[in-house]
Amino acid sequence: MDIGTVVTLVTAHGEIVGRLEAYDDHYITLSRPRTSSELEVIDDSVAQNFFASGISVTGEKCPESLSFSLSMVLAITVTEKSFAEQWAAAAHDWII
Repeated sequence: MDIGTVVTLVTAHGEIVGRLEAYDDHYITLSRPRTSSELEVIDDSVAQNFFASGISVTGEKCPESLSFSLSMVLAITVTEKSFAEQWAAAAHDWII
């Protein structure tokens, strides 16, 4: 995965989507991280509501970037294109 790719972190607490900003042996940093909601059907009419406005633990509505400990991440994958486009709409990050 290259820096700038939209990725999904799979954790025990859910999936977190964001643009890969940096990583090392211990941490991965995502820009504009968003958690997905519990919606099962995804279409254009719910794209803006599919992602929460940020990561609740920060207390910040839309954090610009967050670093996650790799010890808490079960998997990292490139985000599927249509899902990444919905993240981009929610995060106001238009480069896919």
